Amino acid sequence: TKEGRLQMAKKQSMTERVLNELRNDIINWNYNENDMITEAEISHKFGVSKTPSREALNYLCMEGFLEKIPNKGYLVKGISVMELQSLFQYRGILEKACAEMAIQYATDDELKFLQELTEEHVAKAEGSTYQEYSEMNMDFHMSVAYLSRNRYLVSALENVLNNLRRVFVREWKSSGATALLEAHMELVHVLIKRDVEQAKQYVARELEGAEYRIYFRDTRGY
Repeated sequence: TKEGRLQMAKKQSMTERVLNELRNDIINWNYNENDMITEAEISHKFGVSKTPSREALNYLCMEGFLEKIPNKGYLVKGISVMELQSLFQYRGILEKACAEMAIQYATDDELKFLQELTEEHVAKAEGSTYQEYSEMNMDFHMSVAYLSRNRYLVSALENVLNNLRRVFVREWKSSGATALLEAHMELVHVLIKRDVEQAKQYVARELEGAEYRIYFRDTRGY
């Protein structure tokens, strides 16, 4: 019935709201590693019933942010060095595929829009907070992913990037934001030239730089 469909849409909307806000809380360390979260706590915090809370918490388990502990709640997971290396390896595979498929499927107008978006990010970079920089960086990488026309790539990359955002947020240094966002222009120009090999080389270099910043504690971006 129409009423049933409306109730289902409302429930989905509540679940998505809780999911998005709780994920952001974990990314921004409003919850620490090994904190325990309960359905009742989340229901009270967001003013919703236990069902959307449970669905959001279970989804975050699938994304790797939480681990369900029977009869206790949901444990906030940390990221080990081995897991971090695996995330970067997986990210490399995904972003190279996104770039290659964007070259194949994106229109000239879409690539022009990506260039304008990147120029806008650079203009806003100076003095940005970590959250502002992080959102712009995420926006760029996901925009390239959307141009792949592959929703599975988009979903997988979004999850990897969200997990990596947690690693950098604690020691953000805004001094490097402009340079990091300016570097995106290199990929834009390569995409416009539709050069697959150069695009893959760019992805490899960018990830090497991000890993270097992690391991040598120069955490300015991901």
